[in-house]
Amino acid sequence: MPPFGFDDTFTVDPWSIPIQVKELPKPDFADNEELKQAFGIALGKGLAPFDAGLEVFAGDTPKGLWASVNWTKDPMTLAARDAYVAAIKKQQKPLDKDELLQEVLDAAKKAPEYKDKASLFKLYSDIAGYTGKAEPINSTVNNSQTNNFMKITLVKPETDFREPMKNSPNLNLQSKIQNEGTALPKLKLVGGSG
Repeated sequence: MPPFGFDDTFTVDPWSIPIQVKELPKPDFADNEELKQAFGIALGKGLAPFDAGLEVFAGDTPKGLWASVNWTKDPMTLAARDAYVAAIKKQQKPLDKDELLQEVLDAAKKAPEYKDKASLFKLYSDIAGYTGKAEPINSTVNNSQTNNFMKITLVKPETDFREPMKNSPNLNLQSKIQNEGTALPKLKLVGGSG
């Protein structure tokens, strides 16, 4: 037996001890309606919850984090977000062609998947008028038109073209190619319609 009258070994069952979770007190700004509305408007602008919390609390990270965790499902925040989005939609005019092309091009550049990029670039080309529906090819034969043609007839030369060459001085004395004895045909246009 050890000194003090206790055994050296003992067991502790972690499941037998109840864990007391102490609820953290709410911060002083937790029920501030103006801050909740500002948070909802920041969400309506398209910011992520944490970024919206940082915007509302001017970069104070602990407060922004608390708001992003606790206010995203708050009814007042959601109502402010929906009201802001509805007001913005009423104020926005429809995009003209150039603005729409710019939006589609920006979305295509930021698309993570290649198939999304390809579909957005195709949409861009359709809107810009680079592509579109091709005109169907008319496969019917129109017999009312006249076919224009030209007829070429080879005829014998009237005079032998080598005769004037025999009388003229030979300028190709150094040439290894002998042109004597070759009869190249002359072409003569006899007639045609056109």
